Amino acid sequence: MKVELSLSELEVLSAALTRLKFDDVPPEPFFGSPHFAAAHGRILQSLIEASRAEGDVGRVARWEKWRSWQGREHERSLIRDYVSNLAIWNEWSDEQKIDFLATCAAPFTPSYVELRSLREEIDSSTHRHHEY
Repeated sequence: MKVELSLSELEVLSAALTRLKFDDVPPEPFFGSPHFAAAHGRILQSLIEASRAEGDVGRVARWEKWRSWQGREHERSLIRDYVSNLAIWNEWSDEQKIDFLATCAAPFTPSYVELRSLREEIDSSTHRHHEY
């Protein structure tokens, strides 16, 4: 199935999905959904590719910069708070945790180092939580 959307429609859809996911309280079941993350990622990739095809290098650069994780303290805080309250978190391997954090961060693209740092921060806080 293929859905044709204009660049403006893709931008509006991406903005709506980002607001749904990161406004204040992470919405269930979307926040940790790999399907939601993949769909939003494909929307952004389509937007970037269509902009590139049109020769709009400025739009491409803006969207690629927007996807960057650097400076995303609000999103980082939401993810940290959300994950810190998951009972299953401490049962997962480090790689499962990293994968889940990448899903939660989508459509933003933190590096492996940034994801590992966030995992370590969460592990440290959940460990302290369970000491008492």
